[in-house]
Parts: sequence; C-alpha cells; structure tokens
Amino acid sequence: MSIQFRCDHCGKQVVAPDSAGGQRGKCPYCNGSNYIPAPVGDDELVPLAPLDEGEERRRQKEIDSLFLAEREILAESGGPPAVPLEQREDLQVEDLHHFVVNYCLDMGKGNLSRARRHVESLRQYGTMGAEAVNDYLTGKTKEPALNTLPPKVLQGFLTQLRGELKSGF
Repeated sequence: MSIQFRCDHCGKQVVAPDSAGGQRGKCPYCNGSNYIPAPVGDDELVPLAPLDEGEERRRQKEIDSLFLAEREILAESGGPPAVPLEQREDLQVEDLHHFVVNYCLDMGKGNLSRARRHVESLRQYGTMGAEAVNDYLTGKTKEPALNTLPPKVLQGFLTQLRGELKSGF
C-alpha cells in the first residue's frame, strides 16, 4: 500500500511508500520539502467520546459571560480602543498566531464553522498567514493550549490549514 498526498509547493499528487509516513521528503516534481502523512489504518482510528449537550451549553454560557465581563471591564477602563489588525501598520506574523491556535482548538471541538472563520481571517493576510501556520508546523512557536490535542491530530490540523491557505492564493 502507499500514501497519497498533494505537494504543499506545486500541488501535484505525490505517492510515497508507507515506510515514509511521518517523515519529510522531496516532491519528485518540484523538489519541495513536504511532510509525508502517516498511513491511516483502522487500528489507528480513535473513537469519539459521546457529546454531553448539557455540558456544552453550560460551557458556552460561561464563555459568553466571560466575554461580557471583559467588554465591561474594557469599557470602564476608558482606554483607547485597540487598533484592529487589518488597520495596523506594524503587523507581525506573531500577531496572527491566535488565529492558528483557535483554528486547531475549534477543529478539535468539531466547531467547523468557527474554524472556517479563522481560515478566512488568516487568508486575508496572504503569505503572512501561511507563515503563522508554518511557525507551528516547524516547532518555532508552541502554545500550551494545543497540548490538549494529540500530536498527530495537531499535525493534521496544521497541515490541513496550510493547504487551505495555499489553495486560496
């Protein structure tokens, strides 16, 4: 059996042996370096835990309450409002890391519509958005909140996010 994936650089279909899974390899078409996904077998599938609807509603109420409290505190402080990212002249790749983290966390929770919004937010910053994803893929940046995701799952989310950003350029 073999592993099939698309090159991150040229987008062509690449076939690699199962033994190469989980490693890096060069694309035979463009020589770009790619992460070769590990082969997925039935024994590697992790069953999903049942969703507790009541717990999810309680959690969402708590989040909403925290957002409201944050807005009230900011309103009381009387400080100037923060300049939106899209209007900042000194924007750095690090300013976009939160989109990557939130994408992975939302994907892990199965909140695909919110994850999609993070993709669109990153996409509007072009190559800088892709650089933010690569910071996590290469290990340059780490976020403790992502430790809740299994490493292979996190790697898959990041690779998928990078692919989605490349398809939008």
